[in-house]
Amino acid sequence: MPEEHVITSVNKYYLDKVLSLAEQADITATEDIFDARGMKLVAKGARISRGLQERLTMRKLSKPFESSIAVESGVNIDLIAEEAQRIADSVEPVRSIMRTVTGGVSPLQVLSGIQFGSAMSTMLTIIERGGKAALEHSVMVSLLSICLARKFGLSMTDQTVVALAGLLHDIGELYIDPEYLHSNRRLYPHEWRHVVVHPRIGQMLISGLENYPASVAQAVYEHHERFDGSGYPRQVAGSSISAPGQVISVAEMISGIFLDKDKPLQRADLALKILPGEFARELGAAVSVAMQAARDGAPLQPDDTGVPTGEERGRVQALFDRIVSVREMGQGLIAKPELKSKKSQQLLQDVDKRTTNIQHAFSSTGLDVCLDVDSGFFETRSAQILFETAVATSEIQWRLRDVARDLSLQAATLDEGEASALQPLIELLDGE
Repeated sequence: MPEEHVITSVNKYYLDKVLSLAEQADITATEDIFDARGMKLVAKGARISRGLQERLTMRKLSKPFESSIAVESGVNIDLIAEEAQRIADSVEPVRSIMRTVTGGVSPLQVLSGIQFGSAMSTMLTIIERGGKAALEHSVMVSLLSICLARKFGLSMTDQTVVALAGLLHDIGELYIDPEYLHSNRRLYPHEWRHVVVHPRIGQMLISGLENYPASVAQAVYEHHERFDGSGYPRQVAGSSISAPGQVISVAEMISGIFLDKDKPLQRADLALKILPGEFARELGAAVSVAMQAARDGAPLQPDDTGVPTGEERGRVQALFDRIVSVREMGQGLIAKPELKSKKSQQLLQDVDKRTTNIQHAFSSTGLDVCLDVDSGFFETRSAQILFETAVATSEIQWRLRDVARDLSLQAATLDEGEASALQPLIELLDGE
């Protein structure tokens, strides 16, 4: 979807979600809706329904469709505050992090004080109706962002910025073909281009539909960037990422862990340390402090992992073999005559650098010890060792997949011969 059409044209995926919501709740036009030539398409006060679908999608509008409609009894700040209180009371890792935030206005009060208009209310209502976990994730990211911003030493103004950006960080996904967003669907590298645009779409929506400081839209744009430059969509690094953007990126990552993983604080702490420099040190330390303070529940028992010793060792060995194979294949491709352009050579160098860092992470987490069959590493059946091994293996696999996605996006800009030559490397990086 071309970026310039996000606001001037009605996005078909978003419109379909609005029309589905209109079958459950009243959505009305808050003003006359005109096309770009001045023809009235919908009268003020008219209900939005399926009958308007073709009329709205066939023409560009004089004003954004999103700002011209409102949903009755949609998500408002009272509902957001109620959900935030529920999370603070019932999600133990969030409560643990909140306990480390002392003095001043509480994170719940900061979140309760934000404001948003009818366009954002409609989007948040669509998110809420899409399933309990979706709105829970948005509110949790907002709440965690406030906590981390406080630990990061950000001002009250920036705490409000991250509260808004955290709540709205994924609104760009409403404009993407839902086929690519199913949680149970494996997303292959060549399909990643459909998803990688959602931070930019979110930034444009917030800039065009709300009277917020530019820093709110900027933080939404940056919520998948990484401090070491390995994120997306721009792969910027360090201080090139705004402080609110750095905060949102950490809050977004650990929220996903908190929602559906066992031993969440320990898992989050390990995930933030897999690749040194991936996140700002101060933000990772905030999670570590919370984990130490909470002690994260009762000790693990040997059977908690549910993974047989031989199977776990096999996973670690397969991961190591894949890392080695990636580096060998990448170095071999550098000499291929079809990959002699400056850009393809740079891509291969970048892949080698990132996989070298991943190989170092493999060793620094202690996974290399698992490869020695005589070490008796797994035979100790230490629950903590097995837990940390499983987390490290999973996280490193995801980092390899991230490299595959980035390489696939860049390969699409090369000529056909170069793109084809890189495909085996992309598939190896993306493998299990």
